[in-house]
Amino acid sequence: MRDNLAAETVLGSDMDALLLRSLQGYVIDTFGAARWQMVCRRAELSILSFEPMLRYDPGSADRIGRIAAEVLGRPVEAIWEDVGTHLVTNPDREGIRRLLRFGGVTFADFLYSLEDLPGRARLAMPDLELPDVTVDEVGEDRFELRCQSHLGATQRVLVGLLTAMADDYGALCLIEAESADCTSILVLDRRHAKARRFDLAPPER
Repeated sequence: MRDNLAAETVLGSDMDALLLRSLQGYVIDTFGAARWQMVCRRAELSILSFEPMLRYDPGSADRIGRIAAEVLGRPVEAIWEDVGTHLVTNPDREGIRRLLRFGGVTFADFLYSLEDLPGRARLAMPDLELPDVTVDEVGEDRFELRCQSHLGATQRVLVGLLTAMADDYGALCLIEAESADCTSILVLDRRHAKARRFDLAPPER
């Protein structure tokens, strides 16, 4: 395998690093380490693990996501949406779910809180730069979420994450990617199911 990541760990994108690490975790947890190693070999990578605090060439996440889709035999859009769902539902990522649930009591509160998410994330990781998010209510129980990112994967991850969070809140929603930077959310039933339990204080271990 050629050493094509030496320079990528010096300059690059926060989002590429975060998405690559998330993709790695999703593939390993869902399909096994051998399948992830196959993705890395197909991508001609010199490493098998990505670190969220390092930097990789802008666009790396999209490129390796396409290779993962080929290896797994699934549409790349479905892969990235599953990555977003995995971030919320994986018990090992409870901290992410807690960060998101701090956004509000209802799913609508949560949606509006996403505009503050980059700032909240920087409280924990001061050097982290997340793309700005705007949320507009365009009709009764209809929202549009816009996120500017150089990565096509970002929006699909958001679709999966929003779908998982709607389930977490017990809301029945129709969530679709409308364009490269716009996701539509239609809340069909705010109390479709019982919300998952959430306490402000983390559980004692």
